[in-house]
Amino acid sequence: MEVPELNNSSSEDELKPKTWGGFWDIFGEVLVDLLDIPEGQRVLDIGTGGGSVLYPLSKKIGAPGRVIGVETCDHCVRKTNAEIKRCKIGNSVVHSMDAREADFEDHSFDCVTAGFIGWDDYFDFQTLEYKKPDELMGAICRLLKPKGTFGMSTWLLQEDLDWMYGFLSAQSIECKRNYHVENEKGWKKILSIAGFQNIHGYTRQASFTYDTLYFWWKEMMDYNWPVTGINSDVITESIKAAAFESLQGRLTETGGIPFRRDALFVIAIRQA
Repeated sequence: MEVPELNNSSSEDELKPKTWGGFWDIFGEVLVDLLDIPEGQRVLDIGTGGGSVLYPLSKKIGAPGRVIGVETCDHCVRKTNAEIKRCKIGNSVVHSMDAREADFEDHSFDCVTAGFIGWDDYFDFQTLEYKKPDELMGAICRLLKPKGTFGMSTWLLQEDLDWMYGFLSAQSIECKRNYHVENEKGWKKILSIAGFQNIHGYTRQASFTYDTLYFWWKEMMDYNWPVTGINSDVITESIKAAAFESLQGRLTETGGIPFRRDALFVIAIRQA
């Protein structure tokens, strides 16, 4: 499966693609900056989402290169492909596809990226042992060329989600944490087992300020918090008001609400 050719835009009329914004864009840029990949490479981006990794990748590899995104969320596929078309990005496309079932030729990519997709289904980062066979890493190794580059990112801390989890728990709501913490030691073991070398981890922190409490709340409600049921069944207007009241001391002078997130990035080279 190949990327269809589009007309490349010049730098003078280049448009900025719309992504999910916030932390996604900050850390998407970091991952691509850490990758030592030259212009003209063919890159697979797993779990493209809103394109926060795909768009900087498309710039880095330039017009001679190709970036192919795969994503299981049909809405994300449609939205990101629409932005690619609107911004006349000629070297990229997103397919609706599970990376484990990708029908690309073996060893057909110079680089594979995976931003914040999570490996906790396969690997226990506390015991540092596999839970079950790693089908996704198996697919990556099949698709990546020998001496090709793999780059990934994962969460170490999401302060806003931690705050929300603690607040809702204090309201006697049994809720989910909504993210899994991974670690460098676990990732080095995953990649060593898979036959990678030159494995390097990097930690980066970013503080992001939501413009208003209402914007932050909308972002939090994109997650389903209750262990049973859905947000609208459990999180009432009075709980929302209590959350806003609890956060008053954190507000900036302009009414924004800042939170910190820490991310781990790991870059590795597949053995020949």
